[in-house]
Amino acid sequence: MANRARVIYQSEALYAGTVDATGYHFLVDGDGYKDQATADAAGTVTTGIQQLHRVQSANYSFSINRQDVNQFGQLARIDSVAIEPPTVSLDFSYYLTNGFNEKTLGFEIGGINSGQALTQELLLGKASGSPSANGKNFFIQTTDEGTDAVNNSGTATKSTIALGNGYVSNYSVEAAVGSMPTASVTIDGLNLRSYTGVADLENPAIDTRYGYPLTGTNKFSLPMAVSGKDNRGPDGGFDSSPSNEASGDAGIACLRPGDISMSLGDNGRAGAFELLPSKDPENDYEGSGSAHVQSFSIDVPISRSAINRLGNPYGYARVTDFPVNISVSVNALVSELKQGSVAELLFNQEEHDLTFTMREPNTTGTGPETLEFTVKGARLEGESFSSSIGDNKSVDLTFTAQVGGPNDDTQGLFISGSAA
Repeated sequence: MANRARVIYQSEALYAGTVDATGYHFLVDGDGYKDQATADAAGTVTTGIQQLHRVQSANYSFSINRQDVNQFGQLARIDSVAIEPPTVSLDFSYYLTNGFNEKTLGFEIGGINSGQALTQELLLGKASGSPSANGKNFFIQTTDEGTDAVNNSGTATKSTIALGNGYVSNYSVEAAVGSMPTASVTIDGLNLRSYTGVADLENPAIDTRYGYPLTGTNKFSLPMAVSGKDNRGPDGGFDSSPSNEASGDAGIACLRPGDISMSLGDNGRAGAFELLPSKDPENDYEGSGSAHVQSFSIDVPISRSAINRLGNPYGYARVTDFPVNISVSVNALVSELKQGSVAELLFNQEEHDLTFTMREPNTTGTGPETLEFTVKGARLEGESFSSSIGDNKSVDLTFTAQVGGPNDDTQGLFISGSAA
C-alpha cells in the first residue's frame, strides 16, 4: 500500500538520451554493455543520458485511438480495439542558459560557421552515430517525498517514467521585458513506460524494424541529478565555460531581459525597427531608434508523418514534412515612424538575418555572449499597429523563414552557445 501524499517538482529530474533510442545507453567495464564512448581504466560508468537543467515544467500523456467492433443483430459493441499505435507526448519548458540543453536535445550550437541548428538528429530522427531514424529516449526520475532529486545518491526507492522513440515536434523560444527567457519543447514518442528504480532498466524504445518493444541487454541507468550551477569564478564573475559539460554546469542561474539585444537587419522595413542598444554594447545608444522591443518569440514546428506498413503494429519511420517553416514575432513600443509604402512591399523581396543575442548578467550589460539565435533568410510578413487610451502605441512584426533540410546553410535557424 503506497503512503505517498504527493509529488512536487522538488523530487523530479528530467533527462534526455544522447544516443539512438534502440541502442545501448551506458557502458560498465566488464559487464558487457556497450556505448559509443569507452570506459576508463577504473571502469567508470559512461552514460548516454544527460540531465536537462533549469526545467520549469514537464508534462507527459498518452492516448489510445480505439475503434468499436459492431455486428448485425447486436446493438452494443462486441469489442473496442486499437488499430493504430498509441499517441505519446512529452512537453517541457526551461530557462535558457548557455545552450547545454539545446546541445543535449541534438541542436548544433556552434553558430553560423558550424551549420544549421536543425541537424539530422532533429529533422530526421537520427541520433549521433546511428544510421536509423529511431529518435531518442527521455526520462523523468522521481525520488522520495520530501527529498531533493539533486545530489540524491540513493537508488532503492526512486522511480522512473520513460518515453521511448522521442522526436522533437516543436521548439520555441520566448523572451520579454519582466521575465526570464524560456524555451519550450514538445516531444512525440512511440511508447511510455514506468519503472521502480533507476538502474539496469529495460530500454523503453520500440524496435521500429519489427514493431515490438525492445527486450534483452539494451538497458539504461540514470545518473544522479545535479544542480547545473557553478560557483562564481576567481574574478567574482560567472563561469559558463564548457569545462563541466558532463554535468551540464551552466554557471549562470538564468539569463535576464536586460542582457538581451537584437538586430532586425540593416535594410528595408525591418531595419526601421532596429532595437537600441545595439548588438555591440560598447556602442550603447548610438544613433536614434524608432522602436523599443518588448518581446520576441521564435517558433520552429517540425511536423512529422508516421509511415506504416502491413505486419508492423507500430510505424517503421517518422519522417519530417519539409520544408520546415520558422516564424518570428516581435513586439515593440513605437517611437518614431519612418517613410515607406505598403504597396512597395508587393515587389520587395528583401531577406533579413534576424539576430537575438543573450549575454551573461553583469552590471553594465556587456557580459560575454552565452547564447545567440540567428534566423537567416527571414522575410517580413506583416506589421500591426495598436494604439488606445492609457496604453503606449505598439507594433507587432511577423517574419517567416524556411528550412529545406539539415544541410541548408543559406536560411533557417542557427544557434551559438558557450556550451559548444
